[in-house]
Amino acid sequence: MTELPGGEPVLDDEFLYRRIPVSTNWYEAKRIPPLEPEAFRPNRNDDTGISVSRAKYKTIDQAAIGRAGKQYFVAVFRAGDIRAAGMEIAARPLLDDPSHAEITSLTYDNRKSKEAIQWRATLAEQLCLRVEGPFATPASS
Repeated sequence: MTELPGGEPVLDDEFLYRRIPVSTNWYEAKRIPPLEPEAFRPNRNDDTGISVSRAKYKTIDQAAIGRAGKQYFVAVFRAGDIRAAGMEIAARPLLDDPSHAEITSLTYDNRKSKEAIQWRATLAEQLCLRVEGPFATPASS
């Protein structure tokens, strides 16, 4: 069986992207801090971790593509910084997306734990290197 492209471990020096919907108001450049921890709250589909994209396989413009007609910001992180804060990251490539990875420490099941709440705040307030965008996903034709 051949391993999917992107299945190798995420290295500490890799950059990771997290897409954030503009409509949520979780990012506001003029606010202190500008990024809300809610941007990293797992939803009910996040049973194995919250999704991120590996810059090694996807440009920031590609990482920003979401639902048709919607706009997104993209938060940028360094994998080693996330690990140094006590979180784990795993490559989880998909057939159509070799860049897919997950912060496996943040799952739907543990979303209300003290540790998960602190990790979300750490991602938002300390580890985010920058936020780019907004980027618009074209409406479907």
